[in-house]
Amino acid sequence: MIPIVSIIVAAHSMEGSIKQCLHSLQNQSLQAIEVLIVNHAFTDETVRLCEEFVKEDDRFRLIASDQPGLSEARNDGIKEAKGKYIAFVDGNDFVEYKMYEKLVERAEQKYADFVLCGYTKYWPETNRKKHYKINEALLSKTNPVDYFLAKHNEAYTVAWNKLFLRKIIHDEKLYFENRTFFEDVGFVARYLSFAKKIAIVNEPQYNFVQSEGRPAKIYNPSIAQSHEQTYAQLKQFFDKRQYRNVIEALNLRLYIHRYHYVLLTTSNTRQLKSLERQIIRESKNFSQLPWKHRMMKPLVKLRVYPTFFRLVRKVKA
Repeated sequence: MIPIVSIIVAAHSMEGSIKQCLHSLQNQSLQAIEVLIVNHAFTDETVRLCEEFVKEDDRFRLIASDQPGLSEARNDGIKEAKGKYIAFVDGNDFVEYKMYEKLVERAEQKYADFVLCGYTKYWPETNRKKHYKINEALLSKTNPVDYFLAKHNEAYTVAWNKLFLRKIIHDEKLYFENRTFFEDVGFVARYLSFAKKIAIVNEPQYNFVQSEGRPAKIYNPSIAQSHEQTYAQLKQFFDKRQYRNVIEALNLRLYIHRYHYVLLTTSNTRQLKSLERQIIRESKNFSQLPWKHRMMKPLVKLRVYPTFFRLVRKVKA
């Protein structure tokens, strides 16, 4: 059977979740799929569990990756993919029964080469769910790249709730940069610039698994380098395509993301002050951002945003 969709599963040491992930793919209503499980740094029973699926279902393949990172695992999967479309799944998540049938159907109906779907954040310990839809404003824009770069949210930037046309990825030599943060932003933004038609399936189809008992994040200093690399990559790519203003808006978004990351991890005063200076320096680009980011501007200038941020989180908890 020639696959319609190649589903690339980046799996590392996740023996507690990989079976649910692979079962959700094995039971897809769309049968014409291939599942490429990329082994990047298995250190537990994950590989044995994956081999069971490979033995019982010839649509599953296990690919050894020499590189430990998520980006390189996905790139190795892309090289092996044979389907008309490519999709990505993280090994600790799972998908709905008709996800790929619905995405392919929408792609064929709308002659689309880029399809996005809604998703659910799921906390298995309490069975709590929070559903997210795609803002359909992306469809109404004459230049969706502008909208993506300046006004994107999680649903736009992640790779796992999307269907990509393999031909575009191969013809344009697109790949994931091997960095710790923002790797999806660089890939999806560049792909979007080549997409001729976008379509949306707004029912949640992907389950993004969370953990109630997850320990507090530990600060990873590589976020600064990832920011610099993502900005440089997209600036070089899009400057030729007259997107200079929105690239600067994206740079401000990345500074804001780093600022929130520090607040959630170390709350290091020196880092916060340094990022506040950068955000103020880039403040002319706030007008291009969503309103929730624009409201940060006076609070950051007054040096009271950390207090506001913690208060909002406490109310939401």
